[in-house]
Amino acid sequence: YTLVARFYKSAYRGALWYEGKILFQVEGESLDEAFRKLLPLLYEQQVSQAAKRNGASPSTEEATKALYRIWPKISAGQKAMLLAHHKAEGQRITATQLAQAAGYANYSAANLQYGLLGALLFAEMPEELPRRADGTPIMTCAIASGDAAEKDAEDHWVWKMRPHIYDALCVLNQAGGGTVRH
Repeated sequence: YTLVARFYKSAYRGALWYEGKILFQVEGESLDEAFRKLLPLLYEQQVSQAAKRNGASPSTEEATKALYRIWPKISAGQKAMLLAHHKAEGQRITATQLAQAAGYANYSAANLQYGLLGALLFAEMPEELPRRADGTPIMTCAIASGDAAEKDAEDHWVWKMRPHIYDALCVLNQAGGGTVRH
């Protein structure tokens, strides 16, 4: 998919392209608004692709291919968090621990960066994700699941790496001689 937003013919316009064809066109009061209107259309398009799995989680093979494709785009901090999560006992980790692994100042930075990493993964391997109260998908859930009832001793939310992500990282580690790289 390609999203394009620009000022064209006296209006702010956006288009969602797929395989050389325009799927959707929008107009907005600003460039940002036109772009924001495209995002839910893109998400719904991707979710419709994911529906082909009939509710099943992505396979290890799908996750391996997706991670391989996005690995060059992942920042050093995001890689550090992903690998720390992979190595964590039971693949369970808090956002504070993710932040420490990446060298971020606090869990807010980790939440932001892990969500951005989840969005990259989702773009390659779309699936239905849990949504916030405002309807936006929780992109971190492309990597991990969380439960508000499950917190650590310091009352921090615990993220559990999804099995297909864990397995895909194992495959990539074996292929890369013990270190995931591209």
